[in-house]
Amino acid sequence: MSVFDIDIDKQIKQHQQKIHELEQLRKDQEHKLEGLKEFDVTIKRLCNQNRLNEDELYVSRSEQIEAWIIGMAKQDNPSSIYNNLKKHFARTAPRGPKAAKAEKESSLPKPKLPVGTYRNPATQEKVEKIKRNPRQLDEWIELHGFAVVRTWKID
Repeated sequence: MSVFDIDIDKQIKQHQQKIHELEQLRKDQEHKLEGLKEFDVTIKRLCNQNRLNEDELYVSRSEQIEAWIIGMAKQDNPSSIYNNLKKHFARTAPRGPKAAKAEKESSLPKPKLPVGTYRNPATQEKVEKIKRNPRQLDEWIELHGFAVVRTWKID
């Protein structure tokens, strides 16, 4: 045997070892896929037995799912589900100051209270409106509503 034959034999053994490892990985992966199929069937069977749907199951596991997703953020190469969720929320997240507002403000003029004196029946406080609403009157409108404060006019 020459020096060249020994190197080739070593390489052949290394490649055979690598092939054996890859075949074992394939068997393990097939076993996992079978387990996932059985798991899916079992979950569906249990949901049917207990009159649950899968949405309710996910809601009941929401804390664990959230922890799992947050844990993926710390990984160097997170799963595709993490990247897909990140893209989705980047697209749907509020943008700018307009999106931060919960309600769209009406462009219609706000109803105005007539000039006069208003008394809060709970506190007996009196507020006089001459032109614009005083701060106290605006606070009452915010707390109790325009229709209620309008009935508090005493003159």
